Amino acid sequence: MQQKTAIAILLVVMVFSVSFVTCAAANNHFPSPALSTMPDTEGHQHLAFSVAVSIGTNLHGNATTLNQPTRLEIYNYVKSNPGVHFRGICDELDLSVGVVQYHISVLEHAGLLTSHIDGQNKRYFENNVYEAADVALISLLRHETAGKILAALSEGKGVLHRDLACSLGLSSQAITWQMNKLKDAGLVNAEKVGVNVEYTLNKANADTAKMSLYLTASRS
Repeated sequence: MQQKTAIAILLVVMVFSVSFVTCAAANNHFPSPALSTMPDTEGHQHLAFSVAVSIGTNLHGNATTLNQPTRLEIYNYVKSNPGVHFRGICDELDLSVGVVQYHISVLEHAGLLTSHIDGQNKRYFENNVYEAADVALISLLRHETAGKILAALSEGKGVLHRDLACSLGLSSQAITWQMNKLKDAGLVNAEKVGVNVEYTLNKANADTAKMSLYLTASRS
């Protein structure tokens, strides 16, 4: 009987402690410096805090996670701009790297956001909304040149290689490199026309491509 009572008291203390840490985090009372820049003792404290935030988030649910104004702003921005990369969030919302890093971490722990590695960029998406293929496609179209090429092809007419290079102000080699990526993604078709090549939008993926183009209209 005494053992059960002791366990019950311990659980109450743990829940109270986690609740306190979560509430403090929601009001930005705790900074989130990188572990690599802290002494060992502070690193262990930061790790314990991160675990506490994760547990607290699970206990209180997503509603509590989004009660913090800055965190809600970041979440809504990513939701409206799928595939935006980390620096884009900082620049568009005029927030410091540290602030965005901390709140993004909390949102990922809560299962509200997910990330995708795109070369040197880390792109963010609302979790459980996009299929893996769509995430890869949107990330590709976040690249400015790929988006411009798709926009030119989305009008439904074939575009010659030389005309595309001229209109976009790119070299023939650059267009070839971009088109190889888009062909590998199943977005465009290439057909020999005399001494030139004509590109058209792949009809099988036309709707997906146009949807992705719409979602990435404000590329960053």
